Amino acid sequence: MTKPLGNEDLSAKPGERVIDKPDLPPGGITNENDVHTEVVAGEMHLKRGTAGKFEVYSDEHQRIGGADRYPSPMTYLAMAIGF
Repeated sequence: MTKPLGNEDLSAKPGERVIDKPDLPPGGITNENDVHTEVVAGEMHLKRGTAGKFEVYSDEHQRIGGADRYPSPMTYLAMAIGF
């Protein structure tokens, strides 16, 4: 079996996608994303996530002990499905 295509093999040309080609590579395609998450110390349910240059925060509703300052993890999950 051939090695799957990774991020380094994909085109940097805007709009060009490997999935639009007639034949996909026999080994498939991988997508690597490094994501780091952590609980913010002393802040109950506050969490911070980073992915590359992006940073997001997540909290829980007050009724379950959070401060309700940021979307809940389930809200982010629902948004991700929509994207």
